[in-house]
Amino acid sequence: MIFVVELEKIENLAKRAPIEEILENFDWKDFEEIVAEIFRRHDFIVRKNFRFKTKRRYEVDIVAVRQNLVFCVDCKRWSGGRYKKSGIKKSVEMQEKRTEIIKNILDKNPILRKALKIKDKFEVKSLLVTLMEEDLAKEKNTFIVPVFKLNSFLLEIENYI
Repeated sequence: MIFVVELEKIENLAKRAPIEEILENFDWKDFEEIVAEIFRRHDFIVRKNFRFKTKRRYEVDIVAVRQNLVFCVDCKRWSGGRYKKSGIKKSVEMQEKRTEIIKNILDKNPILRKALKIKDKFEVKSLLVTLMEEDLAKEKNTFIVPVFKLNSFLLEIENYI
């Protein structure tokens, strides 16, 4: 039986406990699905586990598209730890590399742009969505947003880009 996470159930649970505590009980697939659902609720077209290949194979957890804005999203369900900051910086480096490759692929592939309903002039942004709030809000060109602030981030995206 496939477990499907319903955002309404999480919202009801969140009234009783912080969302980070609730989401700690979900696995990484459920965490990615919650992030994808938040994007869908903001009218983004969502592709999960977006795989592509250049000289090597890559995968992005979520590609979310709304009009001319494309987010390449890496979901990180880390909890506390001593080396988390360096792990985030390494993840940012890898995510920015994947984001740049996706941008280049989209630049050269009108069929893919059409399939994702991307307008001619588009922006591709790198985003890490984390379980917990981190010390960093942005590293290089990558936004680092805790899942409980993702809704607000998307509502106010014009202020960030």
